[in-house]
Amino acid sequence: MSMATMEREILAQVKVIVKNSKLRKKDLLEWSTGDIKAQEGEVLVRLPSLSINVCILKELDKRK
Repeated sequence: MSMATMEREILAQVKVIVKNSKLRKKDLLEWSTGDIKAQEGEVLVRLPSLSINVCILKELDKRK
């Protein structure tokens, strides 16, 4: 799997989890296969199917 393909898959899964179909690739602040910490104003999203952690801005998270 190429990096571009992986990033598209990450974005697709994050869109579903946070219920925001308008997310863009540049909205993904950080992603890693290891542990990461969300900074102030960010939310951590775990993608169990890919074993990846992603940080996005809190205002882009439409779950609630």
